[in-house]
Parts: sequence; structure tokens; C-alpha cells
Amino acid sequence: MKQTLIKTAVISIIILFNLPASAQMECRSMLGAHLTPFKKDGGVLWAVEGTMAPGVMTSPYDSLGNAQLNGGMLLGALDFKLGNQKNHFYVEGGFKNWKNSALVDDNSSSKGNSRHLGVRQAFYSYAGKNTKIKLGLHETKLGDFFLIDERVLGTSIDHSTGAFTFNFRAATVLKNFARMGNFCANRHLYGILNPNYTENIGKHLGETNLTGIAINWNPHYKKPAEESADTSSNDEFSSDDEFSNEDEFHEDHDFSNTPDNGDEFSDNSESKTKSQTITLTNVGIIAYDEYGSIIANNKFYGGVLLDFKLPFNLFFQTGAVSQTMLHNNSVAYITRFGKTIIWDNTANTKISGAFIGKYDLDENALFQPLFSNLFIGEVMRMDAVNFPLWQFAVKHRFPGKLKFHIATKFAGMIENGKTNEQDLEAGSIILKHHLKITLIGSRIETQLLPKTFYMGRLEMRLSF
Repeated sequence: MKQTLIKTAVISIIILFNLPASAQMECRSMLGAHLTPFKKDGGVLWAVEGTMAPGVMTSPYDSLGNAQLNGGMLLGALDFKLGNQKNHFYVEGGFKNWKNSALVDDNSSSKGNSRHLGVRQAFYSYAGKNTKIKLGLHETKLGDFFLIDERVLGTSIDHSTGAFTFNFRAATVLKNFARMGNFCANRHLYGILNPNYTENIGKHLGETNLTGIAINWNPHYKKPAEESADTSSNDEFSSDDEFSNEDEFHEDHDFSNTPDNGDEFSDNSESKTKSQTITLTNVGIIAYDEYGSIIANNKFYGGVLLDFKLPFNLFFQTGAVSQTMLHNNSVAYITRFGKTIIWDNTANTKISGAFIGKYDLDENALFQPLFSNLFIGEVMRMDAVNFPLWQFAVKHRFPGKLKFHIATKFAGMIENGKTNEQDLEAGSIILKHHLKITLIGSRIETQLLPKTFYMGRLEMRLSF
């Protein structure tokens, strides 16, 4: 086992420095961070971003040669202020181009190269002190549950009151604009097993829909000592806060990411005093439904998640989600942990891991939420249908203006094809934060393919 781990690490390092690479281990778009006013009054903000991502992938088949990969996108965004700082209209779209020289089956619709013009988001938003609303085409999740991570056409409402927060989603999803539809970052590049990520998503309005609500309760909530009766001056909309994540490519949902809790991980005396306690920090429940004219059997999901703070400032989460569906009843359960270490030089290291398993109530049940989009692993993109899954990741951010980081991630399937993938990433931001360069090397081993193979890409992202 030790020799295998050492061999994996050495191979990953060799790939990193010999094959330029990139992977969606995190959202790397900087479009929202570069929204700039056309005029001093800030009534209209704009930003553009261009991406180039060449790469190479070895073939798992003796009959095929290595593949040359290439992907690129040109995105533009406009943010219109409507009347006051609380109301905005945001639109984002652009041009996408990709190429895969081999490895994709001749009968696959993703053979060769493709070019697409499209709109990624177009929505109205309201941002008050306790309530946020989005209407239109936008990317959304539902609480911290792994059931929704999708681009939808509909409504997202988030409201907080006291110790409770409420997240409501009601929308339809179409094959063309879905996250893994025609206008996504890198769906088509690999095609190792010819996955069609949108095969069960409708082409027309109303064919595949979702409705859900998540409620979170903070058992340690304390009412603020003073609350102003007139909060209008504190409700001003901040474009940096509201749209800094609207344009991100959520093409690889990393369920091992752990939340940043501010000073929770700092090395102060209060932190040390509480480090030996176990504290329940949040209770979340969800009720979620997927339905539509082409969904033969309605799917209902209900579940609970519990967040804990453990000794030594460890974050721990556990919970379960049931799937109620004709002849396909099952329960998915999750165990997740993480720790953030902040060093004296302001560098930080994040360590995280997760396991998601499944218990079948009906024989050979398949846990299949349509819009979970976990897509674990840059190349293999393991999802809910592949449960049980595991993941472990370490990421270190160095201090300094270059914002250099390195990260490694391991993920795998325990059953079925027993797929295992290791990704190693390095990245930096230069030219006064306008150019982001990311390198990645991947190693993939699976019983579904004849032999182990490797991937490497370089991603260059320029934003203004």
C-alpha cells in the first residue's frame, strides 16, 4: 500500500511538470471579480473573460493513440442596476469552442470539435438584508445538500429570520442550458466512456422540473443586541458579494469542500479553550421533488444534515437523504470532515474528506437525482449513480501577490468499476490579478477500461 501511494505521488508530479494541464477542482472563473462600471455612477457593470485550455491524454485502449485536447471560451457579462442597489438584472453569455482528436467513439455526438454561442445566465435579482431572490436563468444549489447544483430557469429565494434560514427553489431544466449541456466548460473533452450527462433532461419547458425547500437551524443563535428600525441604509446591494460567484464554472462539484468559518480556525486563546468540545453548529432538513412529463416515476427526497465542530477545530458533517420512487427506494448517507489551518505568514492549508454511501430499500435500487451534478474527478466525473464514493483532498495557498496554490485530490468508487482518480493541481494569478494560470495532471485507473491512463491540461484565463 505504501509503495502504491509513493508511486502515485511520483507519477502525479511527473505529469504536472511534463504535461500542461487543468481541471475543475474548484471554480476558476474570475468574471464576477472584474465587473467594472461603465461610468462613475455604477449603473451598469461589465466584464469579459477569455479561456484557452490545451492538453494531452493517453489512451486506455491499445487500438487508439493519444488524444490532443483543446477547449476555449469567451464570456461577457453585464449587470444593470434597476432603480436602487437592491434590484439588478444580470446577463452572461459568449462563445465556446472545443476539440478532442481521438478517444471518442465514432458514433458519439461529441466526436471531433464543436462551436456554440449561448447564454449562460440571465436573471433579475433582489438583495435585501434578510431576503435574496433570483428570477430567470441562473445557477443554483439548495442548501448544503448534494441534490441540486444546476443551471435552472425559475425561482430561487433565500430568507433568514433569527436562528433559521429558508432556501426555496422551483424551476425547470432544459438539455440545452443545463450545466452539462451544450454550453458548459469541458463536458465534451474526454469522452472516455461516452457519457451523456443530459440524456434524461428534457428538451422543452415542463419536461424535467424541480421544487424544493431546505431549512437550517443554528442552535447557538443569539439575537443582536441592537437592531435599527430603519435598515435601508444597510441593505445596499454589493455587486462583489452578489455576483462574485454567479459566473463561476461549477463543472466539478467538490463535496469535500469545507466552509470557511472566519476566526474559527485562528490560533487565539478562545479557540484553544473551546478546542476540546464537541458542538452542534447547524441542523438542516430538506424536502425536494423532481417531476415532469418525461419523468415516468415521480421522485421525492427528504433528508437531514448535522454539522459539528469537533476538538482541534475540525469540521464534521453527517446525514442522510431518502429517495422515494416506484420500485427504486433507497437512502444515501454522507460523512464529511475538514480542517483549515491558517499559518503565521497568512498561508492556509485545507484538508478534507468525504464518504457517500447508499442503502437499498428496494433490490438493486439506483439513487438518481437528475440535478445533483457531483461530477467527482476531472476526467471520470463520478456522480450519484456511482455511490458509494469517497474523496480526500489537500489544498495549500501560499502568501504573496501571486496567489499561488497547490492541491491534490483522490476520489474513487468502492463498487462497480472500482474507478480511482488522482488529480494534482497548481495555479497562480498574475498581471495584477487579470491572468489566472492553472496546471493539472490526472491519473485514472478503472476496471471499466483496459489500462491505466493519464491526462494533462494547461488553462489560461484572462479577465477584464
